[in-house]
Amino acid sequence: MHLTRPAVSLAAATAAAALLLAGCGGGDDGDSKSDKIEGADSSKDKSPSPKKNEGTQENEPDFRTSDIKLPDDLKMVFDWEQPSDPDKAAALDGAADYMRAMNHGSVKQDPKDPVLMRHVVPLQTAEEAATKKVKADVEDGLSVTGKERFSHAKIGDVVDSKLVEVSFCMDQREFFSKEIKTGKIRRTEPSEGDFMRLSLVMQKPEKSKQVWKARTFVFKGEGRKTCEG
Repeated sequence: MHLTRPAVSLAAATAAAALLLAGCGGGDDGDSKSDKIEGADSSKDKSPSPKKNEGTQENEPDFRTSDIKLPDDLKMVFDWEQPSDPDKAAALDGAADYMRAMNHGSVKQDPKDPVLMRHVVPLQTAEEAATKKVKADVEDGLSVTGKERFSHAKIGDVVDSKLVEVSFCMDQREFFSKEIKTGKIRRTEPSEGDFMRLSLVMQKPEKSKQVWKARTFVFKGEGRKTCEG
């Protein structure tokens, strides 16, 4: 695996926090022996997000315009569309912003970045995974650069009127670490670790117009067969 890629730092930080599933990363299909996540039932009718329309943003599809500001040299592409169900759409929207906020924390070199803290449920595994990943970047003097693409989203049913499980692929073939002091980009050769599958449990806000926040984080391992193409 790429030792300098940001997502590997995320995986390592998550493992240190005992958040990784047993045996994750051992296969390249992204499947684990157990898909159940604490905080949400695994829905039998977990449907993928709608496919892209023909000719719509075919070059650089994206989920939506976010208010999270990232540097010009960092691009995050969300290759999926909003589901018709408003709660599922909001949960997927929140998952996208959680990933944006995590990169924002690395850019700002702050594990407790206020932007990141707005998108996590306090004292839950999604917060712990994100802060540990950002802290590792800070300790290593690294930020992030390049293009990170997300696709193959699957969204579970709403549980207890407030929890939704969202899983998706992360493609990091063009995504790298960047040294803060020198600006040097740590480019690496392509590998199976460029494709990963993540799962989040998103929590509905108590008040309207507030964001859905990430509650539970699970790194499901490498997923080239599932995620490529």
